[in-house]
Amino acid sequence: MNPLKIVFKNMRLRLLSSVLTIASVALAASLVIAVQTLERETEQGYTQTSVGFDVILAAPGSRMQTTLNTIYHLETSTGVIPGAVYQTALRDGRIERAFPVFVGDNYRGVRIVGTSAAFIAEGEPRTGQPFQMAEGRNFERPFEAVIGSNAARRLGIGIGHTFYMTHGVSELDDEDAEPHVHEEYELVITGILEPSRTAHDNVIFTSIFSAYEVHYHAHGHDHEHEHGHGHEHEHEHENGHGHGHDHDHEHDHDHEHEHEHGHGHDAHANGHDHDHRHRHHHAEANTAQLEEMVARLSRQFPLPLDEYESRVSRLDAVLLKFGNQAAALQLTGMINMPTPENPLIARNMMRDPFFAYKDELMAVVPAIQIQELMSIIGNAEQVLRYVGWLVFIVALFGVLVAIYNTMEDRRRDIAIMRSLGASRGTVLTLILLEAGIIVGIGCIAGLAGGMAIVAAVAPFLAETGGIIVSAYAIHGSHFVTLLSFLMLGILAGIIPALKAYRTDVVRNLAP
Repeated sequence: MNPLKIVFKNMRLRLLSSVLTIASVALAASLVIAVQTLERETEQGYTQTSVGFDVILAAPGSRMQTTLNTIYHLETSTGVIPGAVYQTALRDGRIERAFPVFVGDNYRGVRIVGTSAAFIAEGEPRTGQPFQMAEGRNFERPFEAVIGSNAARRLGIGIGHTFYMTHGVSELDDEDAEPHVHEEYELVITGILEPSRTAHDNVIFTSIFSAYEVHYHAHGHDHEHEHGHGHEHEHEHENGHGHGHDHDHEHDHDHEHEHEHGHGHDAHANGHDHDHRHRHHHAEANTAQLEEMVARLSRQFPLPLDEYESRVSRLDAVLLKFGNQAAALQLTGMINMPTPENPLIARNMMRDPFFAYKDELMAVVPAIQIQELMSIIGNAEQVLRYVGWLVFIVALFGVLVAIYNTMEDRRRDIAIMRSLGASRGTVLTLILLEAGIIVGIGCIAGLAGGMAIVAAVAPFLAETGGIIVSAYAIHGSHFVTLLSFLMLGILAGIIPALKAYRTDVVRNLAP
């Protein structure tokens, strides 16, 4: 007598009841597994990304907004700060690394972040995990750019692709509104980053000079003249970057048109070989376009990139990494606290090189902001987890009722089994086994369902939350949860099992 065959036969005889009970268990398990996965992945993503920087210097405003804007590429800037703050940070011996941030434009909805080449070369999107190039190289001149892996895939572009910035950090919600495209400034992709599973995968990086020049110069602002560089920039654009733009724009437009329309036609009309040759030709064209753009940019901007970055007079923020936490706390306190009335203490504070910008800055500790964010998210996740367990409790009652209600119909079957030599313990085991199998199948389906839920919401989280989650990551908490479900499911089968255990053989065999 095979117990499993008997159990599955009983489940087939009551197929609808079994399926509905399994589905209710699977639903509960899916909710709990999905919440656990999202909780762990978001916490890891946010905390590991934030610990790369000790302090953010930005314009006074919302600290959370500044953290989300500079590290997770969400929200907007709280304002601008003097570009000299970045130069001061580079000279400060307390600071190991300093990276500028300037945001204000996008390309087809993908945010463009102005920063230094050192951010790509030395920055760590996750602790101990530096940026890696999948293809190409870092930007070395103004108007060169590096693109994140998700952004490259989403836009369908690669090395050598040229583009123009559009004003604003995202696409316009109003379909009737005309986007402001900065067609007088053309950028070229020189590198594609390896996936880092952070918000940095979703953006395009270029030099702060490029982002600043496009955002301010194109809008008629004359900030550069205030710093004595306006004439030089204007001269460069009149004699270099501005000329030949119409030709390049036309070339790029024709090239994109050929790619979008001719490529599909060749693929369908002439098959895989022609498609392969077209892609090869497309890659060669992009390489040639890249070389042409780089040569032109080299002539226009012959100085080292640092020279152009030093001319930027406005930034959104500066990301700082200190050699020790004491120095970070000292700077944070100096900037955020009011100047003390005690002249000796005030005089000592004034020696700090950042004191000159004290009234224009706030210092944000991103780790603290992420802790606050996780506490808010944690409350919502706790509610969802409770809902999942509540659904599971309802499902357990379903298991109990489904098996218990069949006991009257199974009394004769149990009596026959007993008469054929099955012990009371065997009958008890069969009922508990049935409850365990129903819950076990529901748990397996729930694990798959939980992963499916996370996979469904992952793109939304990446776009709106700036965090990349792995839908198929299995954690130890999953096994603990599923094992708990299984044990509780078996316990739910005890009541009907005891009823089967007490079945009177003689009475139920009587005709």
